Amino acid sequence: MDLSKYLVNGRLCWTLTSNGYKFLTWNFAIHWQEVMKVPLLIICSDRDAHAFFQREGVRSVLAERVLQNYSGTNFGPQIVPFGSRQFSQLNRLKLRLLAEFSQRPEIQECIYLDGDIIVYKNFLEDIQQYYGETNLLLQCDEQQKECSGAHECPNGCTGFVCFKHGVPPELFKIHDEAQWQRQPEDQVWVNFQLVSKGIQWTALPRELFPNGARVVLTHTNPDLKQKAFLLHYNYRVGNTKLIDIKRYGDWRLPY
Repeated sequence: MDLSKYLVNGRLCWTLTSNGYKFLTWNFAIHWQEVMKVPLLIICSDRDAHAFFQREGVRSVLAERVLQNYSGTNFGPQIVPFGSRQFSQLNRLKLRLLAEFSQRPEIQECIYLDGDIIVYKNFLEDIQQYYGETNLLLQCDEQQKECSGAHECPNGCTGFVCFKHGVPPELFKIHDEAQWQRQPEDQVWVNFQLVSKGIQWTALPRELFPNGARVVLTHTNPDLKQKAFLLHYNYRVGNTKLIDIKRYGDWRLPY
């Protein structure tokens, strides 16, 4: 697939969605367009999600257009349950796409975001300072409000991934099926690979890029809310994501 219409100075920004996740993704895309002003590639894992976005006039593409030997899966109209077989399939698809984009020479910087992220401010220039000697940035995904790592974060989040060209594609490739099957989640796999292969990475500042552990803290502290570039509503399953996004005024859809 030709990605040129989605690239700005070699940078690709994208998300992955399914039929059950489509409303979260649409809400995310509205926030994105309000503040980021750059193209967002929405990749649909199934045809129902793609048809929905086409009807709503939101540009999206099918995963099978991006990946060879992917024929699509029907994930159904509900958010796939955490830990389910379908959840594992979506995780695996995301890893395949990350590996694909890490090998595309025209992509000099790749930014992936989950659809349960709300973007408040344009962060594209700010994150450049954190690359330093590494070319991989991840959100800190500790469940505590403060990271437990004395020097390095022990839990990088694959819901918000930024990397420059040169990140080893092996980071995202499942080469050990037995290891994958022990806990078939993309975040577990990537953190395992980071440690086993000694790949250097940088955790983004938690106050600026907070995860779900800091939702209440961020929304109840005006200074923190003003600092935050985005907020990730993870650590919530099913409709609890929607409930909290609406509760804190981050829902843009009329229903």
